[in-house]
Amino acid sequence: MITLNIKQSVIINQPLEEIFTYLSNLENLVDWSNIIIAIEKISPGELGIGARVQCTVRFLGKWLTMTFEIVEYEPNRCLSIKSITGVAPCLFCYQIEPDENGMVILSQEVIIHLTEEMLDLTTSSLTSVVRCQLAYDLRTLKDVLESRPFPV
Repeated sequence: MITLNIKQSVIINQPLEEIFTYLSNLENLVDWSNIIIAIEKISPGELGIGARVQCTVRFLGKWLTMTFEIVEYEPNRCLSIKSITGVAPCLFCYQIEPDENGMVILSQEVIIHLTEEMLDLTTSSLTSVVRCQLAYDLRTLKDVLESRPFPV
């Protein structure tokens, strides 16, 4: 098994509350994550710790079905989701904080445990591919959020 731990961040010019609201609606993942093909909330009730979604994912050329659960939820500050089913156990942590210029820093830390059946590349190639994919997704999220009008 190989464990990848990737940390990245992006600065977004939108209100912190708007960013968190959009990010924490996990069904929005299909709009900005290139690997999420479909997503559906499968737990009843409000969004928060314990809420679950089921995803169809295309990762490293493989189609996978994974279930994610929110394990950390602090409005306007942090959101963490982890896989609870699937062949690649992973954890996605998002931190949101204002910077000194009135912008918002969105930081992402991703930990992925890749099993032998997922490994077709060397560790360095795999890390590079995943890092590039995550960076692309963060830039897409930034573009999606910054193209939305500020609330009046």
